[in-house]
Amino acid sequence: MKKLGSLAACVAAGALMAGEILVLPWSAGLNRVERFEKNSSGKLIVSRDTKENAIRFDAEFSPGTDFWCYPRLRLRSGESLEKAQAIRFEFRAEQKNPDAGYQCAYVMFENGMPYFPLPAPKPEYQQITIPLADAVKNPGAVRQLRIGMNPRSEQLTFFVRNIEVLGDPAEQPPVDAAEAVTAHAPGAAFIQGEPLRFKLTPLAVAAPRWTLKNWKGETIRSGSWPQEKQELLLEPLPNGYYTLELASDRQKFSGFRSFAVVPDPAAYPRNPEMYFALDSAQSWLAMPNAANYRHPGNGYEIVSEVARRAGLKMVRERLSWSECEPEPGKFDWRQYMTNATLLAERGIKISGMYHNAPKWARTNTTHLPGDLLATYHFAKKVAETFRGKMADWEFWNEQDIGFAPEGAWDYASALKAAYLGFKAGAPDQPVAIGAYAHTHISPYSDAVMESDAGYYFDIFNIHTYARPQECPELLERIRAHLARHNVSDRLIWFTENGSSMEGNGQLDSYMTGLKVHSPEQEMIVAEFLPKMMIVLQSLGVDRDFFFVLSPYNERNGYKDWGLMRRDYTVKPGFAVFATLTDKLGSAQYEGTRKLGEGIRGFVYREPTGRKSLVFWSESEIDTEGGIPVINLKDAKAREFTLNLTGTFEGVDAFGTPFTAASKEGTLKLTATRMPAILTGIPALEPTERFLPGKKKGADDDGGRYDRTIVFRTELSDDFELLGDKTGVDVKKDKAAFKLQVFNLSDREKTGRVVISGGKVSGLPDEVKIPAFGKVELPLVIVPELDESLQGKIRISGLFEGREATASVIPCCRITGLSRKVALPDTNDPSNWRQNSSGKMTITYDHAEKGIRFRTQFPAGVDRWTYPEYILQLPQESLRGAIGLSFEVKALPADKVKQMLVMAVMGTQREKGETVHLPVAKPSEKWEERFVTFSEGQLDPDRIRQLRIGINSNADDITYLIRNVKVLYAR
Repeated sequence: MKKLGSLAACVAAGALMAGEILVLPWSAGLNRVERFEKNSSGKLIVSRDTKENAIRFDAEFSPGTDFWCYPRLRLRSGESLEKAQAIRFEFRAEQKNPDAGYQCAYVMFENGMPYFPLPAPKPEYQQITIPLADAVKNPGAVRQLRIGMNPRSEQLTFFVRNIEVLGDPAEQPPVDAAEAVTAHAPGAAFIQGEPLRFKLTPLAVAAPRWTLKNWKGETIRSGSWPQEKQELLLEPLPNGYYTLELASDRQKFSGFRSFAVVPDPAAYPRNPEMYFALDSAQSWLAMPNAANYRHPGNGYEIVSEVARRAGLKMVRERLSWSECEPEPGKFDWRQYMTNATLLAERGIKISGMYHNAPKWARTNTTHLPGDLLATYHFAKKVAETFRGKMADWEFWNEQDIGFAPEGAWDYASALKAAYLGFKAGAPDQPVAIGAYAHTHISPYSDAVMESDAGYYFDIFNIHTYARPQECPELLERIRAHLARHNVSDRLIWFTENGSSMEGNGQLDSYMTGLKVHSPEQEMIVAEFLPKMMIVLQSLGVDRDFFFVLSPYNERNGYKDWGLMRRDYTVKPGFAVFATLTDKLGSAQYEGTRKLGEGIRGFVYREPTGRKSLVFWSESEIDTEGGIPVINLKDAKAREFTLNLTGTFEGVDAFGTPFTAASKEGTLKLTATRMPAILTGIPALEPTERFLPGKKKGADDDGGRYDRTIVFRTELSDDFELLGDKTGVDVKKDKAAFKLQVFNLSDREKTGRVVISGGKVSGLPDEVKIPAFGKVELPLVIVPELDESLQGKIRISGLFEGREATASVIPCCRITGLSRKVALPDTNDPSNWRQNSSGKMTITYDHAEKGIRFRTQFPAGVDRWTYPEYILQLPQESLRGAIGLSFEVKALPADKVKQMLVMAVMGTQREKGETVHLPVAKPSEKWEERFVTFSEGQLDPDRIRQLRIGINSNADDITYLIRNVKVLYAR
């Protein structure tokens, strides 16, 4: 640390405080090129000049303009001029015309006057020291400064180096201990037996005192840091999650440096097919980020190694087709191959998902590929290229929401092509259907399956951000969906499963605009993770990927995800996950065991034949929905007993070991809200045994189908896609469309196309399709509709003695043939119940002749507004209805994230069995919208309440509806 008995002469009058002054350690970070933002009247290039060890600014101005260049330097979290005494730096400048001179040169604090004048720039360096008391009234309020000048010629180069802030560290704001201490382990995740080494960064002025605490906040050790700021080597610790706190008379510290000690995954072979997995998303989330000044630089490698230390055998990763094949046949595997290799080197395979079709592969589509030959060839190429590094492939992501606005049958056609390509490139690898976002299983999912999608996936794939108490109902819906379509034998994977129970981040991140978890919120996630994963496993889920390993923020930066923080160190949930893989990853789940009121128990059989018991006491995590008020200080301690004799070992949720001894044949244990695992039990039977079903993939179709023949349609404007993407509204009696028949095999095929559900003209008796080719047939159909004005266009065929899988387009004739019955009471604001995450007002707009819903949201919430209309029975019964229509507009319309009609089977506020019916997003003009009640998914006679609303991307949004009507067949 530099010590200065006195300061060099300042460029302005004024004196500094007497006494010893230090260069504040944090100011070293001001000398990084990425800290300076471009701010100039001309073209500006900012770079690092290694020869001069300075930041270089090259500006070029247009003739006749005002020449000025003042790059901006913003102060970050933990950086403050409050109680600092001076700023010192060196600078020099050169112009294209060395004799032109300069109009002026300044240091500008914040955005206003006064500017602090600098001496006339020279070609040689000048050292400048600015007393802050003379330069600015309130140094603590300064969050940015600009250093620059106004030259008189069109080209300017100037250099700045050795920026230092001077003052007394003891008077400065506290230094975050997480930034003052680094752990000598990737992600601060030590493997058991690895030396526990820590080092102070330059932010620490002198060797501080330290205190070591466990996850409960209990002090277990303390001491003084070795002098001269040498490494601190802690004595070995048992597995667990720990924090180091710092204290010093020389400066203030806040927070802690956390770290984990986890089992060595190399100590014994891990189960390659273990249930427990993570979504790492590292190719997208661990990229270098100039805005993150604590980014370790090698994020891909750190995340990969942290994944290994977690005991993982599989992670979920992402890939962008448009990045990897920007032009047909030209491939660049970018960071995706880098990460696949890093993970493979560590024995970790990938569940690979891709979407983002390149523009050249989209025909009449906006998101999904329309070129199925390109879809096949890319899937084959990616499967071949990454073979040996992958466990499976997923085609697309959350296609039931905004990632695929096309019809359900369009997704099914693309899935078929991708499946065939994946299998051609890697026949032994299973294929998962793209993960559905709606865990409640929307009609869209059924519409996909009607197009015979079940013959083209081995794994049913879905996401959830639900609560543990909701899981039984979720699994019932999933199983009912699979049973409806005769695919109950498929594996069930949750490739995203994340926690929202802790709410949005409560603390400000050191990265501007982001919120982070408080320590208490991190512990809520650490409690949620094992409970949710084990509950899903107990309900028959075959693999669960917790979301997400890498650091990530959503909801305008307010929602903090990730088992790693932005500095790439692990949160407590990581230690909990490592405990699950260590103790249960190779064990077989056997069933639940009753342990007493409010206590949950789960029995596993270890590879040795002995048993493990996972147990916990129910808390708000188990029993409540939404974002409950959680009191972590209430351990929810409950005692229970087992009829066992002997001394037993176990671990708490974080892997810290404990022992328990029986007395007189009874073992007494205490369950708390945090799960624990008792291991090595000679004999323990579940109260309710789990019976796993036999699972198989799509390969076993008995040879009935020629799956290489794939149908795809391009519909004309005679059809209008319904808002939920499950069907079309036929606008004309005779509707035109183009049928594409693809042959995704290596030999020519001849056959007959069969279309039911209407009278078709233009269909030939026979089609011949070249190998890896297609034929296009312009057709016209008069759809056949039933009494409810609904029907299905089913396209199938017979090729060389085998059936081709079908493409099914549900259709209706809402606009032309339905009978509409108004619901006039929907025009009365008093009949609508407020229901939103913000402040809502409901009024009648006489000028617009409609109901106006305005919602103002507080910062950081998940912005939704779904006012509730309770049907007045019996006069407003929807028995026999085929759907609803209404007119809608929104302001601002471009901020509407999605619109839904929710059909609710009860009258409770915000609760009840609900079917979500997506609606096309409104514009700023009045437009009519329709929803239909799909047979088998919704009995309109049971509907008791309607919620018609939106999710918003704006903090203040208004939408209006009018002319709500019930649709009936004529």
